[in-house]
Amino acid sequence: MDRSSVVRFALIAIAVIVFLKFGMPAITGSNDKVQQLPEEKYINAPAFVPDAIDPPTDGHANTPQDGELCKIAGNRFDAELSSRGAAITHFRLHGYDRIDLSTTPDQERWRSLRTLFRGPEGDNQIKYDRFPWALERMPNDTGCTFTYADDLVRIVKKVTAGTRPFELEVETSVTNLAADPKKHQLTIGVYAYREARDMKGSMGRVPPFQTDLTCAAGKEVVRKTKGDFAAGWVGVPSTDRFAAVSSHYFTQALIPSPGGPLPRCEILAEDWTVAGQPHDSDEAVTIFHAKLVFPGKELAPNESTTYKQTAYFGAKERPVLQAAAGGHAKLGDTISLGTFSFSAVVTVLVSVLSFLHDKVTFGNWGVAIILMTIALRLLLFPLTLKSIKTTIAMRKLKPEVDSLNAKFADDAQAKNLAMMELWKKHGVNPFGGCLPQLVQMPVWFAMYTTLQTAVEMYHTRFLWFSDLSAPDRYFILPAALCGLMIAQQRLMPQQGMDPMQQKMMAWGMPLIFGAMMLFLPAALGVYMMTNSLLGIGQQLAVEKLAPRGPSNEITVKQVSKPTDKTSKSSRPPAGELGKGKARV
Repeated sequence: MDRSSVVRFALIAIAVIVFLKFGMPAITGSNDKVQQLPEEKYINAPAFVPDAIDPPTDGHANTPQDGELCKIAGNRFDAELSSRGAAITHFRLHGYDRIDLSTTPDQERWRSLRTLFRGPEGDNQIKYDRFPWALERMPNDTGCTFTYADDLVRIVKKVTAGTRPFELEVETSVTNLAADPKKHQLTIGVYAYREARDMKGSMGRVPPFQTDLTCAAGKEVVRKTKGDFAAGWVGVPSTDRFAAVSSHYFTQALIPSPGGPLPRCEILAEDWTVAGQPHDSDEAVTIFHAKLVFPGKELAPNESTTYKQTAYFGAKERPVLQAAAGGHAKLGDTISLGTFSFSAVVTVLVSVLSFLHDKVTFGNWGVAIILMTIALRLLLFPLTLKSIKTTIAMRKLKPEVDSLNAKFADDAQAKNLAMMELWKKHGVNPFGGCLPQLVQMPVWFAMYTTLQTAVEMYHTRFLWFSDLSAPDRYFILPAALCGLMIAQQRLMPQQGMDPMQQKMMAWGMPLIFGAMMLFLPAALGVYMMTNSLLGIGQQLAVEKLAPRGPSNEITVKQVSKPTDKTSKSSRPPAGELGKGKARV
């Protein structure tokens, strides 16, 4: 690749990036699209003061007061619920500092586990959409009981700590107190409030609070991100698994009870900006909704019905997700593995990493990553050995290759044919080292995905890293990795490349990877640096087996450039190169 080709490639790449960032939005108008959503309107009980964001009451701004608070001490979490909405105001996880999964501001309409009882399929059982609840606390902070009653209905909503980690059990009963049949429709939801700044990532790294929405019904998993809701709500009928709002490492999921009525999952990412605020500004807000909407239910006088759900508010720890709600929900599908998922390989790697962490390193994730990297190199060594043998064979043929380069300096076609004949004669496949690398690619992608999605790295310390899920804030790791890769390229220059290509491999690739590590999680850097050190060790072993001689050891007779009159006679006759062969 000559210098002009490199420049041309770089200009094309820059042009594509500029077009995708600025040209495409200008053509599609994607930055200017405004969601067309129906306005949320509620019928409020007289004693219920609307949210501050609701239209003013009697010309005055709403100033609601919070209700009574109830605390639940659960398995690996502490939750706080309010009688205003009978919903969550705070949900703090044990072992994850500064994480509160109730990230919405003080608005009743966005509190997770909020329930509505009026919908298109039933709205005469209950007079109001929003009303004050009465609160009764259970002993030892094990749960909360919320009740509401009037002349038409009695509602009892119990929220209790589950036995498994990060779980709440929600049970809601509705009793018809009217003299005639009445119909209602239950909706329960989880929500996340995100500012745009929280969802902006960096090169090669997914932002920890980038959020997606998921509906899972049977084998169908519908996952949507912020840009998928220009047309409004997305729904999945007969949802028997879960509806979830998930960030990179944490999830809020609602799981309907097996055997009960199957709800419809409804999800939405709602733009919430003030007048004149650009949709892509750092302060622009998106509200993520995930709801279970149950079919309308008619009750005869004095008849009751009960709805049950399991709510999971916690970290995406794979073993915990697998067992959540008894296992039938398969909450592992809340983990987005991206395009190159290789989920089976990822599952194995996570299991090995967890085993090393628990049984070998006694709780040190950094050392566990190093040990797993070594184990991977050993496991894949039979494939690596093929590359080593090819490298050794190519080195042994280097004097003859240099001779051919000089002999056919002005005839690339003849040189290539001569090279092919030489490799065939000695049984060498110059591309034999590529196939093993291609076979290993799924493993490398899976390793990358494993460390990118492992919540175990979140806020985990190792050496000078304060957080293995974040970039190295001192930039020691990127610099060290860049230096190691340069050393590795110096030890192992690519065979058969022209000087420009060799220079790009020797300096360009290390600099690119070093720049990427400015933004990638430190856990990935630990893996890459360990891998580079092992690669250097491997190459030093190759040097012992097949050392490179000094370039001046090989004396090659230079062939003068033929004149126009003698050029034809100085080249090998065409017949001697018949059927793709060259005499050497």
